[in-house]
Amino acid sequence: MTRFQRIQASVPAGVELPDALRRICDYLDQTDYPISGCMRLRPDDYGGLLAWFDGDTAMAAHFACFGAGPDGSLVAFWLLDGTDARQAPVVHLGSEGCDNRVLAKNFQDFLQLFGVGYAELGFDDLNQPPDDPGSAQNLRAWLQREFGLTCPATGASIVEEARRACPDIQHAIDEWLTSRYGEKA
Repeated sequence: MTRFQRIQASVPAGVELPDALRRICDYLDQTDYPISGCMRLRPDDYGGLLAWFDGDTAMAAHFACFGAGPDGSLVAFWLLDGTDARQAPVVHLGSEGCDNRVLAKNFQDFLQLFGVGYAELGFDDLNQPPDDPGSAQNLRAWLQREFGLTCPATGASIVEEARRACPDIQHAIDEWLTSRYGEKA
């Protein structure tokens, strides 16, 4: 089973994933890691989303995980409009429940952010260049060849554009916490 097939099998039923995710997974299957910093493209094999949302299957179904950081933080599509992830925002869900943010307004923008080379997308200062941009050098060349994408020196503009265009993920999580556990959540 390919990396993409494993990711597809781990997302909620009926979710349409972007073809670009399949293509980058195929690229990774051929080249292996490192691809960009410490991030991994991988399925949610261990029920991380369900655990993140304390067993709330309805809330977890609003996300389709396709990656993770070294600490267990999750990178996922936020399924705001049903099961079509092709234009869904990409979010970071911190392993300790903090540092949750929208990373990109869609997967193409995420690929450009991924290609910058940050060690950890959810925790690094995206206003600054990454410590080791060379970790994504081959990925940047592939993104240019495959999609005509050029990656910026920092991720600031991508994240700022996503922040303006998308709902606030932390606000959505705070509302879920309040509805699930009450005012003192």
